[in-house]
Amino acid sequence: MTSRISGLGLVLLSLAALALVLGVLSGRVELFLASAPIVLRLLTGLRPAPAPRYRLTHEISTARLFEGEPLTVTWTLAAETDLPQVELFEALPGSAEMRAGANRAVLSVRAGQTARWSYEAALPERMRLVLGVVHARVWQPSGLAAREAVHRDAKVVSVYPHTGLVPRLPVPLRTQASIGNYVSPLVGEGLEPGEIRPFAPGDRVRHVNWRASLRLNRLFVTRYQQERNADVVLMLDTLACAGAGPTSSLHAALRAAASLAAAYLARKDRVGLIEYGGVLRWVRPGSGRRHFERLLDTLLRAEVTFTYVAKDLQLVPPRVLPPQALVIALSPLLDARFVHAAENLAARGFDLVVLSVDPVAATRDALAPTPLVDAACRLWGLERAIRLDALGARGLRVLRWDAEEPL
Repeated sequence: MTSRISGLGLVLLSLAALALVLGVLSGRVELFLASAPIVLRLLTGLRPAPAPRYRLTHEISTARLFEGEPLTVTWTLAAETDLPQVELFEALPGSAEMRAGANRAVLSVRAGQTARWSYEAALPERMRLVLGVVHARVWQPSGLAAREAVHRDAKVVSVYPHTGLVPRLPVPLRTQASIGNYVSPLVGEGLEPGEIRPFAPGDRVRHVNWRASLRLNRLFVTRYQQERNADVVLMLDTLACAGAGPTSSLHAALRAAASLAAAYLARKDRVGLIEYGGVLRWVRPGSGRRHFERLLDTLLRAEVTFTYVAKDLQLVPPRVLPPQALVIALSPLLDARFVHAAENLAARGFDLVVLSVDPVAATRDALAPTPLVDAACRLWGLERAIRLDALGARGLRVLRWDAEEPL
């Protein structure tokens, strides 16, 4: 621990020094007598004291949460010596919202006692936050000096993009052989009735349609349509971004990607991810809770990286981008390289849907509302509508989405 003089101690030291200097210059004894109580106070208040001994432990309610969810942080202070006044402070990001308590506390703990200090905060934007660094300041009883230390009990908190409900999902044109929620035109084992035909050798008795058989005096069986799943690949554009902070087009695309992944995984589909930007990352399609967490960890690292090089999607392995997969591209469509990559996918026969995140609204939220900004955004919106219509005329299925509206 390091010792330092408090503001009050510095003031008293300055007054004592001033009185002594004036007393020497003027030769007046009254100034020396006036400085004596101050000097005595400084000598008694600044004398070395035994170093305080205590233990700090740190706990968090969860290491993984979504945007806007509360996080509870608890510190436990166990004093081995008397602590007349101890000040504790833990730094938080500027965007953090305090729900209960405060990230600064002033406590008084006797030797052998334990004090707990906790607060609840909400983190409104995705981040990987390191908590557990607390600054402690133990004041001497005189208030003229203090000892300071930094205690570290690092714990990483992952704040994932918020997932919302998606009532309507794009239906894949092609399905896989695994069991899922999509009704296949092929008949076999399933739940949806497909056709009724006469009984043939090899048919199972449990498939006999007794109502039709009794009516026609002949055995009939019911054939069911097979349920299949699909491969869905989310392609995220990290070449360009509009706006700033949690209202930017990139954050909106990340929330949309997390929501789509959760919705498709709930339908027993396999979901993969491709981050198309300065760094080409991918996650091969999979299913299950653990795979969803792997997707969220990848979305947590997604950032806009400037590059002059255009990535070639033909380098992506087929197991990451299956030929029969439904590809949902999430982009503000600000970079021509991403548009070219989407057109290449459509030309190669992929089932492609482009979810265009509105960059005009994100830019409007980041700027101060002025007539010039309003006119520029309206002009940009008209130009963007013409460009999206041109993409639709070239065969791309483009869905326009404002981040303020439900997905």
